[in-house]
Amino acid sequence: MDDRGGGPMGQQAVAGQGIDVPTADAPRLEAVGAGADLDSVTTLAPKPPPRRDSRRRRLLALGDTVAIVLSWLAAIAIVPLDAAVTGKAFLLAALPAWVVLNKLLGLYDRDANVIRKSTLDELPRIMHSVILGSSALFLLAPAFPGVEMDRMRTLAFVIAALAIMPAVRTLVRVAFSRRTDDERCLIIGSGNVARLVAAKLNKHPEYRVDLVGFVDEAWVHGEPGDEEPALVGGIDDFERLCHELEVERVIIAFSPASHEDLLELVRMAKQLNLKVTVVPRLFEGIGDAVEIEQVEGLTLLGLRGLSRTRSSLRLKRATDVLVSATALLVLAPLLIVVAVAVKLTSHGPVTFRQLRIGRGDRPFTMLKFRTMHDGADRLKAQLRHLNEADGPMFKIADDPRITRVGRVLRRYSIDELPQLWNVLRGEMSLVGPRPLVPDESQHVLGRHRARLELVPGVTGPWQVMGRTDLPFAEMVKLDYLYVAEWSLWNDVKLLLRTAQVVVEGDGR
Repeated sequence: MDDRGGGPMGQQAVAGQGIDVPTADAPRLEAVGAGADLDSVTTLAPKPPPRRDSRRRRLLALGDTVAIVLSWLAAIAIVPLDAAVTGKAFLLAALPAWVVLNKLLGLYDRDANVIRKSTLDELPRIMHSVILGSSALFLLAPAFPGVEMDRMRTLAFVIAALAIMPAVRTLVRVAFSRRTDDERCLIIGSGNVARLVAAKLNKHPEYRVDLVGFVDEAWVHGEPGDEEPALVGGIDDFERLCHELEVERVIIAFSPASHEDLLELVRMAKQLNLKVTVVPRLFEGIGDAVEIEQVEGLTLLGLRGLSRTRSSLRLKRATDVLVSATALLVLAPLLIVVAVAVKLTSHGPVTFRQLRIGRGDRPFTMLKFRTMHDGADRLKAQLRHLNEADGPMFKIADDPRITRVGRVLRRYSIDELPQLWNVLRGEMSLVGPRPLVPDESQHVLGRHRARLELVPGVTGPWQVMGRTDLPFAEMVKLDYLYVAEWSLWNDVKLLLRTAQVVVEGDGR
């Protein structure tokens, strides 16, 4: 039997999925040079490009057209046109031109290349599209008789388009994802990184990914978990498995296979019209703040330097003060109602005060609405056997110490609203690393101590990427990446994603 094939384990795993894949007699993939003819390697016909991607592109283009028309109607409702003004032909001609502009900006092709298809991530491109397109309309309109595009109407159009176009694209993506099958993915690799990728994708069904299994030289130390896909074969079985398992995307995640074998798998995946996603080396310290460049055919990732300039931090602080002060005033009636509900339904103070570690390792007292019975901390030792969190953290899904009102407050994160006072005082920020209690902070070591360089936040990456389900070590890594690549735009994205989590009632 080939020592690099799937062996009996691979045969059994695939059989468990109702697919008969013999691994002992699988044809071996021969390594070839970079200039070799791929047709001499692949023995099966390439798969046609997924129709799902072309349908998505067409629907997004249609959605953009609808968004532009709605934005124009909103603009002329705000700034009405003269009854004698015509020029509808010019405006109709602008629609396909705008679709071409969006195509050039990559607003239709990105979804086919990425796993997480997020409108929020493409907001900068949408802003470019709206500003460039509106500027073109404003500049070219006077050249056509009967077209009126004055300054106020253009401004109204821009504001409407910046709101309507992302909303329509989001609706298109949600509706489309509900009417299509999940994308079938195969992971090349079976070690810790490969299983980490599988665990993250399995926790987020909204990505619409169906993991069909791992492909590797051999299983690496340990068995897969209950929620993980199985090792379905060796890399020698790659081409055949891709066809039999109807694979659409290949994720390369630190396989022990040789460099040449991995390059050959990438070449073969492209020849088979499969999408390829690669987990980069040093991914723990890269994040998304990278610039991709090529130097004489060599692809390089340039990590952006620290953007925590004095002016940026002052702007962040000014935003914290403005938003927290406004929110405290606007939400004052809700805060009063919640305080009364907490006081009338359980004995003890309205707020819960706890010592947390802030910027520069300085402690501060964090405020929350009390959601547990008074004296709940004294029961922690008795309930430690129910702890579901790893490391120094303590978390129980159905904690018996939580009050009835407290469950509602936690579900919608209302219990955290008093932290706006901490933000106003400068002890916390709207977005930042998670504020840890002293016992937890002592377990953060090495480079991860860089999390103390920024003020802790009411929300952060840990809040929108798993909340209570995140292991302590993973939460610390997310905080480190947040601090290492901090930017005001990242804060805006995290605030918007936090709003979605709160509306969905995903808290505990």
